[in-house]
Amino acid sequence: MIRKQLRNVDIFNTLSDIEFEKIDKITTIKKLSIDNILFYEGDQPNYFYILLEGYLKLYKTGIKSNEIVLHYFTQPTMVAEMATLENMNFPATAVATIDNTMVALVDRAKFLEILKDDSIFSFYIIRSLTKKIKHLEVAINRNLIFDTTSKVCSLIKDNPEFIENSKNIQIANILNMAPETLSRTLSKLRKLKIIDKNNKIIDEEKINIFLEF
Repeated sequence: MIRKQLRNVDIFNTLSDIEFEKIDKITTIKKLSIDNILFYEGDQPNYFYILLEGYLKLYKTGIKSNEIVLHYFTQPTMVAEMATLENMNFPATAVATIDNTMVALVDRAKFLEILKDDSIFSFYIIRSLTKKIKHLEVAINRNLIFDTTSKVCSLIKDNPEFIENSKNIQIANILNMAPETLSRTLSKLRKLKIIDKNNKIIDEEKINIFLEF
């Protein structure tokens, strides 16, 4: 089952059974309950972390001890791989937002040895980082260029599973807006018949209009 889930992650989806055996030997599985911390801001990375099931929230602590949400992870993916690769202290804290969140912990030092000997692994690590940069660019556009409706439409289109399965306060946090503002915007989009009551897109052409800039 773990192998099947790992294949949903870019860097593992082309591995042979022999290559997976190498990964199995250096990987442990950690199960988290809601509010369990995976790693803290400032921790030294000893593992590559791969979300297999559940949800993780990445956040920083502000000057006034307020929580600044950076990202929600909702599908099989590597988490904080840049810090792990560079052996930097984690710049943010990762916490489970639901029970039964499952994360694969891959020994950092041993995995780097595999990377040195396997160019395919290295390529997929680079591609994974490139995707994260693209997501960051989207987040910047969302926060600096888009108005409120466009911000919501952008997140609905980019991460429909998160929108459908998360509470309004979680969605509002990642969009840096008040939950009341989010509720009004979602109601507006439902009245325009762009999304249904479960926040699923029913008219992609209309939603794209709000994303043109």
